[in-house]
Amino acid sequence: MAAKWSPNLEPETLAFPIKPRRDEAFDSWLSRLTAAHRVSRAQLFRHLEIAPGLSRLDLARGKGGLDPALHAACDAMVERLAWAVEIDPEQINATFLACEAEALLPSAHRHYVCALCCYEAHLAGGPIIVRREWIFRATWLCSLHGLPLTDMRSLPLEDTGRQLQAFLAHAVMRSRRIQWKIKPTSAALARNKTVIDCLMRPSDWVGLAPPYQRYQEQFVANQYHFARERIGMLALAHSPRTKAAHRFERMIATRLAERPLTEGRIETPVRGALRLRTCKLPKPRSKWTCDIFALIATYGTVRQRQEKERELAAEFARYEGLPLPPTAAWPSRSLLDAANLAVPGLA
Repeated sequence: MAAKWSPNLEPETLAFPIKPRRDEAFDSWLSRLTAAHRVSRAQLFRHLEIAPGLSRLDLARGKGGLDPALHAACDAMVERLAWAVEIDPEQINATFLACEAEALLPSAHRHYVCALCCYEAHLAGGPIIVRREWIFRATWLCSLHGLPLTDMRSLPLEDTGRQLQAFLAHAVMRSRRIQWKIKPTSAALARNKTVIDCLMRPSDWVGLAPPYQRYQEQFVANQYHFARERIGMLALAHSPRTKAAHRFERMIATRLAERPLTEGRIETPVRGALRLRTCKLPKPRSKWTCDIFALIATYGTVRQRQEKERELAAEFARYEGLPLPPTAAWPSRSLLDAANLAVPGLA
C-alpha cells in the first residue's frame, strides 16, 4: 500500500487500484477495495490519513448525510481515495446519493442485488456490486431487467466458476417465479419507477413537488424492510392483492425487535426476560470410521449434482440468449479417473 500521503511527494497508489463501477454505491465499492487489500475500513482510512471517525459513519449520501463540521473531512476523504486508486474525485462523488436519510435502507440491510445483473457480470469476469438504486427502501425491482431483487447474503460468494454461475442462474429463476406468480400491476410499477428516478436524479426535480408523496411515505414507514421475505412482500404490495400485504405488515409489526424510524435509523431491540433451561448431559461423540462404499456413493452424488448444475447453467444461458459457459470450467477427466490411473495395474 502507499506510504504517507503528501501533495509534495511522488504519488504511490494502492497495490490494487480498484475503481468504482458505473452506478455502484459507495459502500459497495469501498467493501471491494478493502477486501482486495484484506484490511478493514478503519485500517484503510488510517493508512491514507483519513479522519478515522468517518469509518464508523454511514457515507452513502456523502456530505449530505454528515454534520457540517465533517464536510471538510469528507472532501479530504474523497481526494485521498481518488488519489489512491488514480481516478478523478468526481467518480467517487458519483457513488453518493442526494436524498433524505429516511429514503434509504439502514446500512445493515443493504444487501439486495439483481441476480441477472450478477450473472452477466460474473459471466463477463466482472465483480458483483450493489447499485445505488438498490439501497432505497422503495426499491424491490431492477430497473434494467425488471426482475425482483435477491438477498445477496444467500449467494455463495466464496465459490467461483460454475458453482456461483449455477446458483445465480437458479436465483434468476426464483425471481422470475415471484414475478409471474404475484403479477404486479403496470400502474404500481410505473409509480415505483417514477419515485426511484426522482430519488436517483433529484436535480431533475428542482422546483417541482416530489412525485407520489403518499406512496413514498408508505414505503418509508412500513415494516417490509425488516422481514425475511422483504422482496416478496413489496411485490405483493404492488399487486392487486395489496390488502393482503398490509395485513401481513400489521401482523409482523408487533413481532419485530427492530423498528424503522423517520431519521433512517432503527430502534434498539429490547431483550425479554431470560428463561431458565434444564441442563442436559452432552451427547457422546461417535467415532468416525472410513466407509469406502459411503465415500463412493457420496462421490457419485456430487458428480450428479455437478451435472445438474452444468445443465442448469447451459439451459439458463440459452433461455436468456447468453453465451454458453466455457467448456474449460467443466473438466472431462474426473478426480476418480485420475486416482485410478495412479494405482499400479490400472493404468
